[in-house]
Amino acid sequence: MKSAVKILTEEKAAQRLDSLAYDIISVAWLEESSAKKSPRDILNYYKILIMHKGSATVYIDNTRYYIKKGDCVLFSPGSLYHAEISDEKGCRFAAINFALSTPVQDRDFRELTGIKGIAIYPQLASENIAASTVNIFENCFAESEGHYYQVTLLLKRLIGTIFYLGHRVTPENGIKKARSSEENTVLTCHRYIINNPSDNVTVEDLCSHCNVSQSYLYKCFSNVLGVSTKQFITATKMDITAKELLKTDKTITQIAAENGYGNSFRFSNLFKKIYGISPSQYRTKNR
Repeated sequence: MKSAVKILTEEKAAQRLDSLAYDIISVAWLEESSAKKSPRDILNYYKILIMHKGSATVYIDNTRYYIKKGDCVLFSPGSLYHAEISDEKGCRFAAINFALSTPVQDRDFRELTGIKGIAIYPQLASENIAASTVNIFENCFAESEGHYYQVTLLLKRLIGTIFYLGHRVTPENGIKKARSSEENTVLTCHRYIINNPSDNVTVEDLCSHCNVSQSYLYKCFSNVLGVSTKQFITATKMDITAKELLKTDKTITQIAAENGYGNSFRFSNLFKKIYGISPSQYRTKNR
């Protein structure tokens, strides 16, 4: 290219991407030495996964997807999934769990990425991105100065790469099936809890919302996720409060009340059962 100067103007799509404010919830680094099957779970947040080694099979709504080294995977909240590490030599991957700062930004993010459930982008994670991920995650676990900012920049880089260069893979043919009535019931309950954080949600509330009996609801959660209805309510609510403990300066009493727990002592006991430490200890340890 000959010597030249080009005046650049920012593209509208770039402006929209740049305006998104990401709320990093957590990072995870997983290395398994052999084939393994994970339990089914429902995501409360977005998750972006970078496959570093090996291969795995992910099932979303009974649809099978294969992922391998170099692939990036984007999950949306409310995805009911489980994974099987299919490589006998195991696998290694990094994941960032995140949310958007406002409902409007969440809508923009979904529109820009077209995300519904899960999207797999083959060979999107270059060796350079993989190496950067390792270094940034090491800084996170060491709590080095600037680690949150580094993760945010990495996430923006990944989302930008997905937007401009990503091409989704299609699911494996012949495996797709409709959700069962039990799965639909579980997902309906999950949405109800997430959308009504200030309510002290009970089993009776969920039964009324879904128009089913307690025994049937218990059967749904037991068969789909392997937990009881009460266990699921508590775990989902505690996940919401854990985020608030780290992201806000609200008192524990205030967080408890705003999430349907008028008794902060009961809230603290439930939180400790899930996380093994008190809410105040969790905030001090993870901030």
